[in-house]
Amino acid sequence: AAAGDAAARCATAAPAARKAWLAVGLPTVPRADDADYLLQTLASFAAELPRDASDPAHGSVVVFVVNTHGPGHKRFDEAARLYERDSQFRFSSAAEAAPPNEKRDSGSANRPGWRVRKQTRDIVSVLRAAEGAAAYFLFAEDDMKLCGHGLFAAEYVVRRAERAYPNFMAVRASFGMNGIFIHDSDISHFSAYMLGHQARRPPDHLVVEWFAGETEESRTYRGDRQHLGFRWNFFDHIGARSTLRAQTSGKMPACYEELLAPVVFPVEAYHPKRCPNHDFTPCGNLRTPALDLGAMRRFRAR
Repeated sequence: AAAGDAAARCATAAPAARKAWLAVGLPTVPRADDADYLLQTLASFAAELPRDASDPAHGSVVVFVVNTHGPGHKRFDEAARLYERDSQFRFSSAAEAAPPNEKRDSGSANRPGWRVRKQTRDIVSVLRAAEGAAAYFLFAEDDMKLCGHGLFAAEYVVRRAERAYPNFMAVRASFGMNGIFIHDSDISHFSAYMLGHQARRPPDHLVVEWFAGETEESRTYRGDRQHLGFRWNFFDHIGARSTLRAQTSGKMPACYEELLAPVVFPVEAYHPKRCPNHDFTPCGNLRTPALDLGAMRRFRAR
């Protein structure tokens, strides 16, 4: 009995599994002709993640790949088999339920039709899959490869932003519904916000109005917290078309090129005239020199 009590005490005192530092959320659906965007994107993350499980950094970043389509996603099935032994990748299938009486309307560029509303719910499915797994969450897309040294850049961005603007609201470090860092503690509120406003605006618009406090609801939640625009993009778009728009407009920045308006909205962009010697906007609280990540602009993920 005494031995049993001792074992029970040891089990109670055993440390909980270590929480990751960053959860990457990546929704995926089949592409035309089974294009292998997903496999290329995951390979770019795998190239940056520690290979050896004994590495202290192993498990600090976890990539959540969520099939929001259901059965028949060939590339998802291939990827799940390829990375099944790597705990840094987690695969699941989930789809947030549509509201009652959902109509299959076409919508317009800025008024979501049923397909875009589903994409909003798909993002919520990913958020819920990753919630609680890490301190920070990073939005990713299945046709956006991580650039070389991308996880180093991610750590630099978050730590520099947190030091200058503690408990920041969000950091924008790419375009579209990609490369946005938020705190895990904000996932629940943001998920509810997305679902509540899915019929009003597309998800890449909703996320900006949420972290920038552009509505009374989001402004009340945000309070005096700050969102930031990072200077350098560290994702590389490989898809022929955007999942959120019928076609893309203008040239999108490649690896470590400047991330400026109008590629992203002015309210979330880095502004060279306001912060010429820094790598964030705003930059008033920055007290240390910036690393010139732009020098890596020719270094593309393989």
